[in-house]
Amino acid sequence: MKLSDIGKEREQQSLQELFEVELEKVIENIMDKRTYPGDKRKIQINVIVVPKSERDKLRLTYDIKTTLAPIMGGETGMDIITTITGKYETRPSISTSRIPGQVDYRDVLPDDDGVYPEEE
Repeated sequence: MKLSDIGKEREQQSLQELFEVELEKVIENIMDKRTYPGDKRKIQINVIVVPKSERDKLRLTYDIKTTLAPIMGGETGMDIITTITGKYETRPSISTSRIPGQVDYRDVLPDDDGVYPEEE
């Protein structure tokens, strides 16, 4: 018996095809730069054989489980800003130190009356 024979009844995907789907998920997880490169990934296949009492038939049950590397955590500073309507908005914090030629979002936001500042 081959893995490609298991699960083919009733036009379902075979265990081999399910493995290939899960392997693709693992490869995508490995290629994701947000995951830890050294973490191990796991594809676990369980095949359970249940014989009939007469020993002339058996039933196979199976499942497949994949464990992927988690996304790395990070940190983003946020500014809480009061809008002209009195509501609060959050925006990513911008460093107060500027690189020459760098644009700051505050340079292109409208004034309180909705007018954009003029070029200097």
